[in-house]
Amino acid sequence: MRRDGHLKASCACRAPVPITRHPDPRAIPSHSCHGQREPMDLDLEQFGDIPPVTREAWDAAVAKALGTSTLDRLRAVTADGIAVPPLTAPRSDRDPLPARGPGNPWSIVQRVRFGDPAATNARILDELAGGADAIDLVLPSPPDHVVVFDDADEGRGKLIRAFASVYLDMVTVHLTGGAGVVGAAEALLSIADGTSPGRSTVKLRLGHDPIADQSLKLSVTDAEAVVAAHLARLASLAPRCNPEGSLLAASGQPWHALGASEAQQVALALASALTFVRLADAADLPDLGPERLAGALEFRLVADQNQFLTIAKLRAFRRLWALVTDELGLPARPAFVHAEPAWRTMTRRDPWVNILRSTVACFAAAVGGADAVTTVPHTDLIGMPDDAARRLSRNVQAVLMDESNLHMVADPAAGAGAIEALTDSLAERAWDEFRAIEAEGGLLASLAAGAVTGRIAAVDKARRTEVARRRLPITGTSTYPLLAERTPEVLDGPPAPAPVAGARRLAEPWEALRDRSDRALAEAGVRPRVFLANLGPVAAFTARTTFAKNLFEAGGVEAVAGAGGDDVVALAAAFRASGAALACLCSDDRTYEAFAAPAAEALKAAGARVLLAGRPKEAEAALRAAGVDDFVFDGMDALALLEGLHTLLETPAA
Repeated sequence: MRRDGHLKASCACRAPVPITRHPDPRAIPSHSCHGQREPMDLDLEQFGDIPPVTREAWDAAVAKALGTSTLDRLRAVTADGIAVPPLTAPRSDRDPLPARGPGNPWSIVQRVRFGDPAATNARILDELAGGADAIDLVLPSPPDHVVVFDDADEGRGKLIRAFASVYLDMVTVHLTGGAGVVGAAEALLSIADGTSPGRSTVKLRLGHDPIADQSLKLSVTDAEAVVAAHLARLASLAPRCNPEGSLLAASGQPWHALGASEAQQVALALASALTFVRLADAADLPDLGPERLAGALEFRLVADQNQFLTIAKLRAFRRLWALVTDELGLPARPAFVHAEPAWRTMTRRDPWVNILRSTVACFAAAVGGADAVTTVPHTDLIGMPDDAARRLSRNVQAVLMDESNLHMVADPAAGAGAIEALTDSLAERAWDEFRAIEAEGGLLASLAAGAVTGRIAAVDKARRTEVARRRLPITGTSTYPLLAERTPEVLDGPPAPAPVAGARRLAEPWEALRDRSDRALAEAGVRPRVFLANLGPVAAFTARTTFAKNLFEAGGVEAVAGAGGDDVVALAAAFRASGAALACLCSDDRTYEAFAAPAAEALKAAGARVLLAGRPKEAEAALRAAGVDDFVFDGMDALALLEGLHTLLETPAA
């Protein structure tokens, strides 16, 4: 296959076709292994005396509820700039996408970190006994895995102990890690089949993506050589591997961790797969040609708590992969999609919310047609999860499969107006990004030039700005914090590492503020504190007091609320008694007009740094003159404010 996207004449494609077509959703090639259904004739029967609801009636009801606001207030915009309308009509012209068939359960894959062989074996057996049918063995990071698995005898011995009493012909083993997965696979094959040269009965899925591995920061020529060498090693392994497994992964986790949008993740998965197929074709590997490699790919896409975008992303990817294989003349077959949890959106603070994040992500992955799903324990970022945390993680999938029966319907989102619209838009944006990568000379050339990573960085910067302004809230971290939260128990062992060097979770800046608060509590016995100077009656200050407490405590600043009223002398006395160095005025605009200025003067005289909850607009100058140092309002850069307050409070007085 040449760099321009054409396959050589020796491949299955006899008429080379450049990848230039637009992804028309009505022209996606079908798969011979899945029968095509006739379009459904939907008859929405009205029940009883309930009259039909028209779009016009809905618009009128919304307009009445919104008052002077417009419908755009209900319109969301994704990181890819896709406007999501508040209401979309059903689509009766769409059939289910070919993927996991109806009644076929997805594979429950549970992650086990490879360490002490006996402890690893106990965890593997526990996961399998608890309902998992596949294990994702996470190998040690370089250079440790080289020491373990490039020594055949040592690696084989450790794996024998790790998989003791495991029926390898009855489960699927995923191997995740760097290039060491090949050595681990060779050792595992020798365990399963002894020294027999025949094809193994164990189903292996090798989860290494040499392109997404950020140690691969080389020139195009050197990068191609590294990937080609890895493919050559896989080719020597291919004859022994079960054809139902996979040899290579196009992984979305590293790109997601660096900040890639949904469309970018899909485009990068396609570009990675195309690069593998091209290099395999150019190397003319007898046991790993383009057709064999395309069928031996595992696509690891990230599922997060945005259920609609996750469903649409998985569906858009399947649509585009079918288009790519069709243009390249490769056999049509559904991609094997492995949905992984979103490391970027998990939190250390209030980790119980991670259970909810995993549940929504698993639901979305199942509805989106994932063939395999991994969930991780909610304590994965704190330390080594204990048995209870791992059981909770498994049960998320078990309940959704065995009690909710999500696997019983093929592509349940088919025909849903909002999901179909999102799928179409994501497919178009992803295809545009994919073609941009191709125009830059392919994925390796784009990476070497910093083009695609630059676009990812731009999306990441915009998303982090939304997090800092709490436009993208993180439950339990940037919103609804609990300063006195109970940390779950974990076993001895490190927390889960970042999937790629340089990646940062969205919650990390907020968690850093909470860490500073915890250090202050440990050293001085008290957290940074703010006095909420409530003005007027309860009805006047409750809304802004609640807002201010939520914001300050998200940054680790403990909020102490005053009783309210209009006595500024008593207010200043209550501030001094609180032990706080900060005071935040809280009330409604009408009360501010009467009491904010004298209250600010009294608090300033009492030694407070004074803030005010709200945006006073034309009254700002007068309030600043009265002693207000800053204003706290929805949509501001809350992280910058809180970081500045921590620095101020930590600076010794002159």
